[in-house]
Amino acid sequence: MAQTGTPDMVVVRTTDSYPNTLRIVVTHGEGKTEVLELTAKDLKQSPNGQEEALQKVFAKLYQEGYQLRGTGGGGYNYLIRNTFIFTKG
Repeated sequence: MAQTGTPDMVVVRTTDSYPNTLRIVVTHGEGKTEVLELTAKDLKQSPNGQEEALQKVFAKLYQEGYQLRGTGGGGYNYLIRNTFIFTKG
């Protein structure tokens, strides 16, 4: 019986605690996690900083051959969490 490998997967989770911070966590698996945090000071200096930071993350993943496969999210009051699943292969 032929076995198929699990696709290479990346999980991107954003936590937006408006207006204070944006945290973007990109994980390729255990021990392979990058964290980017934009503070209120960063966001004041660049009004589009959140979107630009997320665009950079997504562009890098697309350049590496990943494709967006699913999203999910929600929030309450000023705390919003979103999850993006990317796969390759």
